[in-house]
Amino acid sequence: MSMNTPPELTTRPHPRTLLLVDDEEAILSSLRRLFRRDGYHLFTATSGAEGLALLAQQTVDVILSDQRMPGMTGIDFMREARRLHPHTVRMTLSGYTDLESIIEAVNEGAVYKFLTKPWDDDLLRSHVSQAFEQSELAAENRRLGEAVRQANRELATANQRLESLVRHESERSLAMQNAAGASRDALDGLPMAVFGIGDDGMLAYVNRLAVRQWPQWSSALGSDPAPAMQQMLAALEQPSLRAEAEGLRTAIEGQNARVWLRPLSGQQQPLGYLMLVQLLQEAAAAGPESLT
Repeated sequence: MSMNTPPELTTRPHPRTLLLVDDEEAILSSLRRLFRRDGYHLFTATSGAEGLALLAQQTVDVILSDQRMPGMTGIDFMREARRLHPHTVRMTLSGYTDLESIIEAVNEGAVYKFLTKPWDDDLLRSHVSQAFEQSELAAENRRLGEAVRQANRELATANQRLESLVRHESERSLAMQNAAGASRDALDGLPMAVFGIGDDGMLAYVNRLAVRQWPQWSSALGSDPAPAMQQMLAALEQPSLRAEAEGLRTAIEGQNARVWLRPLSGQQQPLGYLMLVQLLQEAAAAGPESLT
């Protein structure tokens, strides 16, 4: 192997395989002796038809064929070999030079090189070695090309999955926004004031009725609740009142009211509380639990 062969090509799926085609047995014998020292896996054929039959059964990397042969010329054999086995590297070795046919065959890619008889052993071995390197480089390029195509297919699949996830997440986010909007609409429609207290203790939400009935409390939206509201929250924090279905009946600023405190639960941690305040119709009576 040439010293210039890339190291990644030194491991091949099969031995370097060379097909020799010539109608003269003596020349085939000489070529077998010449290339045996290079460790190639050798096949021989005495005609183009025999060479094609062998190619149908064996994997061949490089073909070295005579030009003038009975029945099928070397160029015609190379054209058919290229059509049926395009990955082979094809070389013609001949004592006859039909320049027009040679140029046509080389230009159309049927023949990689045209070599003449008689040959120089070392030069011919060098040409064949280069042909194998060409074959292996082409095979590596095909392998890398397929790896790139496979990576592109996998990337396209991953992109489709990502697009699907983004689409589903957008749909879920929209659904959550719609649900949040519906929840706000529902809270606005309740016949009682609703105050939302975040897990940081700040007043985070008030419904429409809260703004109308308790403007002094609603004005603290986005900050700490008003002192009277904080006093009410502290009273409602008593364990005996947390689960009280009837709520806490009390007087707030001269008005009778019933008040509930209900936790808001998130998926991982509490989100805060809702304080519900329902005004009662009867007049408030002064007492120790009244808030002013």
